[in-house]
Amino acid sequence: MGKKTSITHADDIINVIGEKIKEKKFDRKAVINLRPLLGNFNWAEFLFLIGPAQAGKSYAAIDFYVHQFLEKGTPFYWLRLTERQSRQLLQNNAEKLVDPDIRRKYGLDLVTSGTNVYNVIKRSEPDKNGKTKILEKKLMARVLALSTFYADKGSGYFDKDYAGWYNIGIDEMQPEKGEKRTFDVVYAFVRQMENLVRNSKTHVRIIGCCNLLEEASDILSCFNFIPENFGIYKLKSKRCVIYYIEPSNSYKEMRRGSIAEILLPNASMYNNKQDMDYSLVDKRPLVSPLYVIKFAKDKDKWFTVWDHNIITKYNGEKKPVVPMRPYLDETYIQDRVKNVILQFDTRSFHFRNLITFKLFQKELELLKPRQ
Repeated sequence: MGKKTSITHADDIINVIGEKIKEKKFDRKAVINLRPLLGNFNWAEFLFLIGPAQAGKSYAAIDFYVHQFLEKGTPFYWLRLTERQSRQLLQNNAEKLVDPDIRRKYGLDLVTSGTNVYNVIKRSEPDKNGKTKILEKKLMARVLALSTFYADKGSGYFDKDYAGWYNIGIDEMQPEKGEKRTFDVVYAFVRQMENLVRNSKTHVRIIGCCNLLEEASDILSCFNFIPENFGIYKLKSKRCVIYYIEPSNSYKEMRRGSIAEILLPNASMYNNKQDMDYSLVDKRPLVSPLYVIKFAKDKDKWFTVWDHNIITKYNGEKKPVVPMRPYLDETYIQDRVKNVILQFDTRSFHFRNLITFKLFQKELELLKPRQ
């Protein structure tokens, strides 16, 4: 076992393993090996794979879920951020959802209907034109979007007595750098999970695949932890495992000399190295709260500004309120909102920790376009 990694920003981490999972022999996909991680599903519900682009994260997750479907008859869900992205995966009989290598490996014959992906079990004999009819098919997957969770509300995907496993995959869980934010990813994720698993607390396997890019994932932020070093992190209280993948020698060899490697050699989506900016993190003692900033009616979207302009997550402080949107049962003054934005833009605010900074930044980005 490798050297353990010191952690300073996640109080609820029980076990941190700096062990590198053995890489498979180099091939064009440089696929990661999920097997050492799957045993954690006996206590965990979430497994997040944070790795460079084209490292085989989605491939590994789909391969596992397809194997579960063929062995156990368990269909799986695959989620993307937007409906447009979901439709792209379903085109041409889901050719972008299930890799050709996986289709050949398991002998799959896939067809789609709406958001559903079916595996054809039996076809008729070819007619004189060589065409066949589907005689029997079985539901293998549903491809849904986080952005349209409201359309799936109340859908009975499984009956109340269902006792099998819920296999759910989430791919590209955050907007790309420069991509406009049009909805709250965390809120949509939670509501979509409610649609799919309801109140189930066991037999849930959720695998999330993401490129870290220059910003931490919105969904990872709600687990109150952002990994700083490569390794496997077990967040027991959150029932979550995070595998922050160090690029393997095979991956580096595959990327060497590519256009992206030449033009953007330091981009985190390719080298998977997150350069954290701690310049705004301030650990000075807090003396007096000054005011509360509210982005919504939910208290988890409230922040308290203390002396020295240090921002913390709200913890019941009774102080004047600056509402960042109208209709929050507070007096909305646009000049105050602009002042908060200006202070953030000029780096006048400091933050108790990196998580608070990321959550505050996300709420600002979700505001309507600045005038």
